[in-house]
Amino acid sequence: MQAVRWVVLVACILGVLGASPAQAGQRSFIWTFDTDIVPKGDVELEQWLWARSRSPGEPERPSAYWLWWAPVLGMSQHLELAIPFQVRATRGITELDSFEADFRYRLFPRGDDRPFQPLVRAVWHQSVRGSSPSRVDLNLVGSYQWEGGLRVALDLGTQVGIPGLRGGDAPVRILGTYSAGVSYPLIADELRLSVESFGEFGLKELDHDPRLFVGPSVAWTFGRMWLTAGTLVGLTFASSDTPRFMPRLIWAVAL
Repeated sequence: MQAVRWVVLVACILGVLGASPAQAGQRSFIWTFDTDIVPKGDVELEQWLWARSRSPGEPERPSAYWLWWAPVLGMSQHLELAIPFQVRATRGITELDSFEADFRYRLFPRGDDRPFQPLVRAVWHQSVRGSSPSRVDLNLVGSYQWEGGLRVALDLGTQVGIPGLRGGDAPVRILGTYSAGVSYPLIADELRLSVESFGEFGLKELDHDPRLFVGPSVAWTFGRMWLTAGTLVGLTFASSDTPRFMPRLIWAVAL
């Protein structure tokens, strides 16, 4: 029986690594949303592991770690839907953080190969932790790719926290975000190297200073799997409450 289990395990691994290339929504960046989506009728299992380290201005605040896991469904050649849950951990506690419904709508259908591609992302974020309100996220994303494979992406977003949904009387909180990335293929359709920046700033009822991060990432596609890994470095000279590092690993398998 044990030999049979080993044969099945090896066959599954070889099937994943040796299958035809993944047709899922591969990501070149760890923070900047891109415009690739899952094909209609396909399903992808996607996981993010990421962290925020301590900041110089708030050394008493511990580092935090998140695990984000979701099936991503190709609803049409324009629309994909991710249904994730997220777990948050610090040195002293690990807890369920949130559930989401994450819609990503590509204005031109998947398979349209024009250089410029726009995408709209809308998310309902159902918070589980009492200290964090449920919110609505909205992102406007655009990408442009040249014939040689050089790709740039711009992502402008906002997060609207609504404490009143839990019966509280706290005001609505609004956070603005922006990110941009440049990606170049080292090996066509397999390996890409990227550099990106990410920033966030309070628009309403958030009193922290603007934060800015920059950093590299690498994206690798193999068989029906892909992964993207990298880290952002906080520019702490601009704001002392900026975390020093925000590493992230994203991986997925197309079913």
